[in-house]
Amino acid sequence: MKTRIHAIAGAVGLLMIFTFWTSTVISELFGSYETIAAVKGWILNGMFILIPAMAIVGGSGMSLGAGRSETLVSTKKKRMPIIAANGILILLPMAFILEAKASAGTFDTLFYILQGVELVAGATNLTLMGLNMRDGVRLTGRNTRASSVKLLGREMVAENTLAVRITKPADFTFKPGQAIRLTILADAPAGAGEARVLSIASAPHEADLTVITRLRDSAFKQALQALPEGTDLQVTGPLGSFMRDKDQDHPSVFLAGGIGITPFLSMIRDADHLGHLKQTTLFYSNRSPADAAMLNELQEISATNPGFQMVATMSDVKDGKEWEGETGRIDAEMLSRHLPDLSLPIYYCVGPGGFVSAMIGMLTSAGVDKDNIQFEQFGGY
Repeated sequence: MKTRIHAIAGAVGLLMIFTFWTSTVISELFGSYETIAAVKGWILNGMFILIPAMAIVGGSGMSLGAGRSETLVSTKKKRMPIIAANGILILLPMAFILEAKASAGTFDTLFYILQGVELVAGATNLTLMGLNMRDGVRLTGRNTRASSVKLLGREMVAENTLAVRITKPADFTFKPGQAIRLTILADAPAGAGEARVLSIASAPHEADLTVITRLRDSAFKQALQALPEGTDLQVTGPLGSFMRDKDQDHPSVFLAGGIGITPFLSMIRDADHLGHLKQTTLFYSNRSPADAAMLNELQEISATNPGFQMVATMSDVKDGKEWEGETGRIDAEMLSRHLPDLSLPIYYCVGPGGFVSAMIGMLTSAGVDKDNIQFEQFGGY
């Protein structure tokens, strides 16, 4: 819903600015002074629609982008303050000033200078907003080629957590950490038309694609549970740029909160397959062992790879019989017990919004350079 609101408000804002800009140019080139004055009055009144639309775009955009560090998201965030400054500092004052001068019939040199400033600022915002809309479409995966796949099977891999295996499209390649947009077709018996972006948990060398998701009360999740094996689905992607740094000189520390383990599973499985799993520590936080997806597999990989250490911690265990490892939330003290120097690694953090925010705050308070922290937030959908 938030994504739709953001898209609708953005489309409204872009259309209105485009209409303001083109009507201004046309009236200046071909219209009378009366026509120009009418256009200026219409533009000023239109600000009562444009301003709320742009406020919704900005607010929803920051909310959607919170906890995400992909290149496209970061670029969109950098454009948004420029768009806002252009609107508040230039376009809005120009609308009032030019309307007042046009209504008074004052079409002097200053009017046309200010008109030129308004047109330049409007063209700038049109360009930036158009780029943001393009990148927004790219983030959803709707601009990538869709491929037909089949549901091969599913398995409960933790409490209320489902692993779904689907066929890999021909010539489909991805990098560990990326995601797909999985769509249930319109003629499906359940969840028709529903779609979600899900991180790929399988490694690139595996024959099929696997995604893992928490089961929640949504039509998409319920359909994944109910659809029979062999059901046709649709995949677009790969999506996202949350990937491990190619620079292997620095140790890597993965911080996973709950279902945030999924992109790390792909990275770990891939590195294990290639024999490159070194200088890597995974801190994996769950409420209890029953909630920890793929815990046994990760423990086995840790036991057979000297360069990989997994530190699983449970925040809500009753007693030592249930869990003998670390307990409590991941904090600087826990990191210090397992890492020789907190300032050396590149940190990768994935999980719910609260977990990601807590990890970033903890790391920066411990003196970790922000450039050494990569993160992605799972909204839960």
